[in-house]
Amino acid sequence: MPRLLLLALASALAAAPAALSAAVSRTEVLDAIRVFEPQACGSATGARAAGAADAVARASNTILKFAVESDDVVVDLGPDSVTWCDVKKGLADLPHSGERGLLLAAYLSGCVKAQLASGKQDPNPFEGWVAMLRVYRAVKMREGVTIPEAEALLARQMDGSLRARAAEALARSTEALRKAYGGAKPAPTGLATQP
Repeated sequence: MPRLLLLALASALAAAPAALSAAVSRTEVLDAIRVFEPQACGSATGARAAGAADAVARASNTILKFAVESDDVVVDLGPDSVTWCDVKKGLADLPHSGERGLLLAAYLSGCVKAQLASGKQDPNPFEGWVAMLRVYRAVKMREGVTIPEAEALLARQMDGSLRARAAEALARSTEALRKAYGGAKPAPTGLATQP
């Protein structure tokens, strides 16, 4: 996907919650994930690229809306889990913001898909990271973009320590939430972010 289209995707992700009004069903989000996965990794050019970017943006918005609003999933967006972007500040000021937005959508896609398949809420970032790294490899090859935070997770995947790193990230996020909101375990609903 050309860089301009990736920037459009980042903008669409930022405006997604306000732009969508109807609740997203489980079937709709799974359909969106089926569209997102191959299109985000594809290497379309020209008019096909514009169509693919539109499909990815629509699918990303659906996935984001479901992740935010559904009680079926809980996604950790804390700095230990989403190292490549600061969800509180946004993506606009970061280098390769469009690509980072695409990686965020891939992460959400992986987290949502895994939780719906298991039937249990699980804020562990592992499955999201695996999905994100699949898209990152494609973006890196296609665009020649290197994102240091994704590279660090890729190195952990290559040496077999990614799952252990995910457990550490989840533990840090859980502890930060406990400190911010009191001693009781916070009820996992929607997206979990650290203050």
